[in-house]
Amino acid sequence: MNHPGRRRHSREPSPSRPLSAGTALAVGLVLLLSGCATQPLSSGDARARDAAEDIAAEIGSHSANAPEITLSEMVAWWVPETPVPVESGSAMVEPLSWSGESAGSQATIDIRVAVEVEGSTSTQIFGESWGPGSATRCFRLEWVQYEEARRSEITCPVAAAPPRPTPAPRPQLTSVDRDHVAGIVAAAGTVEAADRALRAAYPQEFMRIETTAAGGGIVAAVGIPAERDCVLVFRDASGEVSFPEFRRISLEPGEVGCSTTLYTHPPF
Repeated sequence: MNHPGRRRHSREPSPSRPLSAGTALAVGLVLLLSGCATQPLSSGDARARDAAEDIAAEIGSHSANAPEITLSEMVAWWVPETPVPVESGSAMVEPLSWSGESAGSQATIDIRVAVEVEGSTSTQIFGESWGPGSATRCFRLEWVQYEEARRSEITCPVAAAPPRPTPAPRPQLTSVDRDHVAGIVAAAGTVEAADRALRAAYPQEFMRIETTAAGGGIVAAVGIPAERDCVLVFRDASGEVSFPEFRRISLEPGEVGCSTTLYTHPPF
């Protein structure tokens, strides 16, 4: 029952009270963390594909392809035979085919790179997470002399990879050869006799032999140019044998090489 003269008081809704700074911060963090938790994992397959490309690029970055290196050595030395570590996983690399005479002209190597990565979950707010993944990619690497390879992706064959090539052992001059050369020079009566004896002892085409007279004695140089290998011997007038020192850079292509001039007319 309404009473005249008495004012009715309606209950209007009161305006919302502003949130305190602490409450606002707490709510914001909850929303942020919720958002991070719902972000999908990045693709492990994509990471594996990128890793395969990086491995192919690393193999192709070799540029020490001098004419002396053989194609089988390029495959054996540059294409990894053991597992290659990648982030959260590993990769296997197989040479599929190889052609060309050597890196001194044109050389082509096809490879298959198979990568497996494990998943990873970050505990950091902005940390990166990814699921497990894998990828198999094949590449063609084409070299010309002293340059890195040109890389292109090719279709992977279904067939298994062929056996890896086994390079032939590299010739080398050992301490035994050093003593043998010294013995021949010591026993020879003349430069001509020393030259004949050395060529008989080392008849291989890859050998380089020089002899000359100097200071009343004999100088002999016996080397393998392709291997930057050299034995330099001097027998003086009294018959004493020594091994003159020389700078190894003189054996590089374009220099004097393994020659008696390393003693008679040193380039440095």
